[in-house]
Amino acid sequence: MSSPMLQPTPELRWRGVASHGGRRSTCSGPERLRRRDLELLAWVGEQYAARTDQLELLMGCGPRTVQRTMTRLREAGLIKTRRVLVGEAAWVIPTGAGLRACGSSFGAWSPRTGLLSHVAAVNDVRLHVQRRSPASEWVCERALARDRKAGEHLSDGVVITGGQRVAIEVELTVKSRRRVAGILDELTGCFDAVVYFCAGGPHRLLCELAGTGRWPSLDVRELPNRQAG
Repeated sequence: MSSPMLQPTPELRWRGVASHGGRRSTCSGPERLRRRDLELLAWVGEQYAARTDQLELLMGCGPRTVQRTMTRLREAGLIKTRRVLVGEAAWVIPTGAGLRACGSSFGAWSPRTGLLSHVAAVNDVRLHVQRRSPASEWVCERALARDRKAGEHLSDGVVITGGQRVAIEVELTVKSRRRVAGILDELTGCFDAVVYFCAGGPHRLLCELAGTGRWPSLDVRELPNRQAG
């Protein structure tokens, strides 16, 4: 299967936020706060958090510009920055005030070290999708969780493109074959297509499952190479 959202486009464009992630703010905010700041806060709020190197790709600028922007937002009390691992870029986490400023209805997120690698991988996938399909709409996990029924599997995101709803899964660890098959049965029954972005171990398992032909709408990909992107 070749997903329409993964067809290449020339460049990553700044797109603002999907309507599913929260309402837009009509207030201009403090004098130093710009519309692009609000869009940035909303995007990061949808994703829980983001690293500054990922924001370079999102904003289309260098580290100095990102650092200046983060300094302004931090001094305004709209974000917190946190370094987790030595040698890794700092994480940016919107505060409650930052989320309110951009009109987001999500709550402030308390980072858990064990989840940050997955959050980073989902961010990379969203940036990859936006670069290759800038007209598509990304519905974040936080928005999907609001409508999820008890016991339903929660995707890492959904891409709406060309009238289709594509479930996005980002897999870093190997799960049992039975569990993954159950997730695929559920997702393929609810969405037009399912795209898995996988690290090495789960990529082998998902390719084996895709090869059975049981889920013809399944597309298995390696995690995007952020440096190459």
